[in-house]
Amino acid sequence: MIKQLILTLLVTLFFTQAGIAQSTGTFTDSRDGQTYKTFSFKNALTDTTVTWMAQNLNYKVEGSYAYDDKESNRKELGLLYTWEAAKKGCPSGWHLARDGEWSMLVTKFGGTDKAGEALKSVSGWAEDGNGTNSSGFDALPGGIRRNNLYEVMSVMGFWWTSTLTGEEGKAWEWNFSYGGPGEKPLKTKAFRFPGSVSYAESVRCVRD
Repeated sequence: MIKQLILTLLVTLFFTQAGIAQSTGTFTDSRDGQTYKTFSFKNALTDTTVTWMAQNLNYKVEGSYAYDDKESNRKELGLLYTWEAAKKGCPSGWHLARDGEWSMLVTKFGGTDKAGEALKSVSGWAEDGNGTNSSGFDALPGGIRRNNLYEVMSVMGFWWTSTLTGEEGKAWEWNFSYGGPGEKPLKTKAFRFPGSVSYAESVRCVRD
């Protein structure tokens, strides 16, 4: 019993020291009673805990849309938000993830070449383009709404940051792909692009 306790303690310490320990929890939005899964990890640079929602935001505001305008898509995928809507959507005590916070997340889980695997969900991506979700982030391929059309659900997922690019009408977004044909060279990657603020994309909130 004592040996088992010591082993458990050593394993916990190893993962904590390695900087990859995560914890999970839940948060209930008092505005509508919805409960979201969360996950937390240590920011090694500041020795503070970072907590993300582990599900896409699903709070209805002006400028938010269910994919294909079907309410049934909200339960799993959440809503798609224009950039202005995204900035207003997170509950009190939370904020739309900044570009720097996304960068830190991607770096922590393997960098732009590998983080897609750890951050993507274990199901829902086309042609077995799923990830391992070893991060707990559980990124789903919720698609995008642009030019009044809904596109690429199950193939790609897009997430807003609160950070403008400096180019008029553009803000930074991050996205993941199912991988593409053949050897799926894009399956594990994380991408950062400037997106038109008129597009509607998924949102993840970070605790203040």
